[in-house]
Amino acid sequence: MEDGDPQHDAGYETERDLHSPMGESHEQRKQSPDQGDHEEGGQGEDECGRHVGRISAGVLSLPAILILALACTATVLPWGRGRLPILMYHKVRPGPADGLTVPLAVFREQMKTLSQAGYESISFADLTAHHRHGTPLPGRPILLTFDDAYADYEIHAAPVMQEHDFTATMFVPVGCVGRENSWDGGGEPLMDWNDLRRSAERGTELALHSFDHRNYRNMSLEEIRSDLTRSIAAFDAQSVPYRKVLAYPYGGFPRTEPDRSRMKQLLRELDIEYAARIGYRIERTTPGDRYELRRVGIDAADRGLRFRVKLTLGRTRL
Repeated sequence: MEDGDPQHDAGYETERDLHSPMGESHEQRKQSPDQGDHEEGGQGEDECGRHVGRISAGVLSLPAILILALACTATVLPWGRGRLPILMYHKVRPGPADGLTVPLAVFREQMKTLSQAGYESISFADLTAHHRHGTPLPGRPILLTFDDAYADYEIHAAPVMQEHDFTATMFVPVGCVGRENSWDGGGEPLMDWNDLRRSAERGTELALHSFDHRNYRNMSLEEIRSDLTRSIAAFDAQSVPYRKVLAYPYGGFPRTEPDRSRMKQLLRELDIEYAARIGYRIERTTPGDRYELRRVGIDAADRGLRFRVKLTLGRTRL
């Protein structure tokens, strides 16, 4: 469970709360992840058309109309310039989903949607070059991120992204490399250093996710310093390329002053380029706070219109 932004739960959720003919049809349209992929382009257009028809008939509320209008026009609106969605994944694999798993068929659908909408993946190295040297970014940049370095990443997620020329950033809890996800009870293997090295050679950007997946919100400043120092030293000792970019485990970090400011000063002292929280908002290519980049969690329910809404708003509630 991530220590995210409580505000993302306020308001309406597109499929469940907005006068649910939409919710019922969405659930009825869902197919088993093992039954193959949807043709997302046609599906998306039909979906928008169906809901626009409901708007005309007076079925949907004003918040629903706003969300649908944003989602259906998101691929052409000029105010998309300067926006940088940062999507957060954990596991992609065939079969049924748990809270942190996106079924492979759904992930294929999501990547197809991004590609058809004209998104181009960037890395944190690209973002750094943009900020430091003015290096241009693509017209529709997106950051795809994966937490925890699950061992089957290269088997399932990476090949699908490669089909669309997408790359991703992998946030690695380096003290757990080659072991299991002990913070979630264990039982699921994580990539070892050879796996990480091969993945980096294939284009995955590696970055920091603490040493042993502890929540920084519950740690002192000196404990955070020690954790980051050990993480950096572990990467350096393996001679594996990585960026000094941090994803806070559980999205947690000190929220009250002066600890919040002191932690950010520590990040500057350690030459951390960026740090990412969970914010359920769309980030900007020039972020307001480089140590609180907002990521949008993606799960198995994010398909079709719901996924488009998240790309537009960062959440499915107003």
